[in-house]
Amino acid sequence: MTEPMVKSKVLPTYLVVDTSSSMKPQEQLLNDTIDHVFEVLGNSPRVSEFAHISIVTFNTDAHVVLAMADIDQVSQLPMISCGGSTNYGRMFQVVKQRIDADIDDLGKLGRAVLRPAVFILTDGAPMDKNWAGDFDALTDKGFRRRPHIISYGFGTANAAVLGKIATKAAYLATEVDNEKEAIVSMLTSLLNTLVTSASSQELRIPEQVDGYTRVPIEYVN
Repeated sequence: MTEPMVKSKVLPTYLVVDTSSSMKPQEQLLNDTIDHVFEVLGNSPRVSEFAHISIVTFNTDAHVVLAMADIDQVSQLPMISCGGSTNYGRMFQVVKQRIDADIDDLGKLGRAVLRPAVFILTDGAPMDKNWAGDFDALTDKGFRRRPHIISYGFGTANAAVLGKIATKAAYLATEVDNEKEAIVSMLTSLLNTLVTSASSQELRIPEQVDGYTRVPIEYVN
């Protein structure tokens, strides 16, 4: 009797970065650190096989700066630029649209697609007032592809808002001396999360992130 073929798992991963005007002083650091993360991940065959990744930036609008890709096939990352206001609603809309399209594409590759993981980095509170409906649509239990969301905030980010937009874990930078350290620590956490998750073949979130305090998630049921 022929054994059924076991599909290899793939974790659709979204790095969602606040690129509003307040992030302008950290623009070069942001690009350099993301480049470093991708370089390390690309040199880890286990991770690059397990996780496919997309980068979405958001300010006044939201932009897919890197479409969902096999990490080891990304030869060069686009430059991220900062400006505009911090709008959450459009970001949640774009992430939901991309999840639907990306999971369809990954499924066509014959992979067993895990629930997506969305890592949000922000340095402030949302400027738009009506973003909650878009967040609810993304995380609604009726949406089979709803993602796990992990939020990281620094600068003037609000702990309560970070807790509202996270479904898996939320972190607020309280123990670092500057925004540069907060960005590097968050992206290092992303790197370590994907390495650990690849080893276990499922999403594993760290209990602690250097320089950050874990904040409570607001449950709705």
